[in-house]
Amino acid sequence: KMKEKIGCLIAFFLIPLFLYAQQIKDVEVKRERVFTGEGLYGYMNGGADLYLEYGVYKLTARDLIYKGEEYMLEIYELPSPEDAFGIYSLHVFKCMRADTLGCIDCLSTYQLQRVSGNKYISLVFPTGSAVARNEADSLLRLFVSENEEKPAIPDILDIKEPLSGNLKFARGKLSASNVQSSLFNLLDGVKIKALWHLSGKATRENRALIYPEDKVNIKLIKSRIPDEDVLMTGENYIFIKCREEESPAQNSSPFGF
Repeated sequence: KMKEKIGCLIAFFLIPLFLYAQQIKDVEVKRERVFTGEGLYGYMNGGADLYLEYGVYKLTARDLIYKGEEYMLEIYELPSPEDAFGIYSLHVFKCMRADTLGCIDCLSTYQLQRVSGNKYISLVFPTGSAVARNEADSLLRLFVSENEEKPAIPDILDIKEPLSGNLKFARGKLSASNVQSSLFNLLDGVKIKALWHLSGKATRENRALIYPEDKVNIKLIKSRIPDEDVLMTGENYIFIKCREEESPAQNSSPFGF
């Protein structure tokens, strides 16, 4: 496992951060756009609210041609590695490869997604060809460094790798309801700072670690669930069972959006 992590770091360390792609052989930047704040609405139509709940403050979108293949690269910048992981965690489905070489990443038929520090990165290759997939990692290395802070996962979750597909992070009611639909009603009127959701694929018993704004909101959550569903409480959190079973057909798209 340590060798894998070292391999990832070395691969990214050897290539300077934020190289100008126009100067790199085999890379053509056809179009580049930058969106900030509510400017996301002009790019994403109705999908911006979820991103803004996580605090996305900048999106750089590039249409690229790399070694003869077309790619669409999006780099979202967020307040923290946890927020970057949160957006990533809601868009990961059916990974062909997950969390390799010490990275938090997910490769699917048409997309490579990754978390790098406070950035969520999506690289889409519309052809879905084996060539495009094989070159996706080397293309990302021209724009992104992995030598950055990783999200701080609470010890109480006691989660083992891979994180991708098993752990999700929410910042508010909208993202929490995307994590698991039953949380929408549970958190109605509840003010939260953060929520970690751990999938129980083997036991069909999901768990949620919720950080409400205060003790009043902790009590409100406790009043809405059976006592046996409360696993642990602390000064600023409540750890609970989430009994709703996730549908495997919830998202069948090979893309992460």
